[in-house]
Amino acid sequence: MAAKRGREASGRREPDAPRLPDASPDPASIVTNAAKVLFPNDQITKGDLIDYYLTVAPALLPHLHDRPLVMKPYPNGIAGRFYFRQTLPRTAPAWLPRYQHVPRVDARPNLMPLAQDPASLTWLANQAAIEMHPWLSRVDAPNEPDYAVFDLDILDPARFTLVLEAALLVRREVEQQGLPAVPKTTGGDGLHIYVPIRRGASFEQTRHWALVLATSLREAHPTLFSTESHLAGRASLVLIDYAQNGLGKTTVAPYSVRPREGAPVSMPLRWDEVERGRLRPGDFTIRTAPARLAALGDLFAPVLAGDTALLGIDQSG
Repeated sequence: MAAKRGREASGRREPDAPRLPDASPDPASIVTNAAKVLFPNDQITKGDLIDYYLTVAPALLPHLHDRPLVMKPYPNGIAGRFYFRQTLPRTAPAWLPRYQHVPRVDARPNLMPLAQDPASLTWLANQAAIEMHPWLSRVDAPNEPDYAVFDLDILDPARFTLVLEAALLVRREVEQQGLPAVPKTTGGDGLHIYVPIRRGASFEQTRHWALVLATSLREAHPTLFSTESHLAGRASLVLIDYAQNGLGKTTVAPYSVRPREGAPVSMPLRWDEVERGRLRPGDFTIRTAPARLAALGDLFAPVLAGDTALLGIDQSG
């Protein structure tokens, strides 16, 4: 019962939860040790990472705004150890916006950062938090996601064309329900399919909807899909992971850098690019992403405009 009460408590509407910052400083005044190398084989420094995030900030920040972030700092670069931070360090500046999240009624609150502007984005990157991991919901309605997410992944990167094939089947299934589907690379070896929805459904409802859809695809295409995250028996199967559809869960943001060789980026896609089948996981990097964004604009903008209810779920209230 305590766990259930905790979920209910953290799912309450809290319109005044984010603390307003005093005044955001000039991002340039935040940067320290810019020459520190974070990607040794690519000679990409912390300054390069910050410059990249400031370049893509106009497109990235709307996808982070009012969404608590889980920090994953790499203080010694991607070759060193990393750690997860669910709460801000005591050294976090007073101006940094944050959200108080109580995961359970008997738990200590987590003060989670919000990336509301270029200064807060710079502060995160300056902590060597290479990736941006936002919630699927916003602070004014934490238990009401803006979108559902399917994470498609395969163990053997050489079989990435199967992920592209699987993505097209997910798209067809989603669109048959009258919903949009928006793809992006994960920056790893998979794809994300986002389904923007009208707020009102709970995470329990969206997770169940995603489970039903994933199970239906696995049953219809048993030689392509798996819904089991364990490794045994799925070397040539595409995992369709629906488990991130939960309160406090995160997915990597569009345009986020990933801590891998080459500094790949989670990049929004056009469906015709998926259909052609020539995409590969490392196609988009910190060095190539800004030019693509400048040429195509924010292909992920439709995710912020979800106004369709999930099939079979009453979101009228």
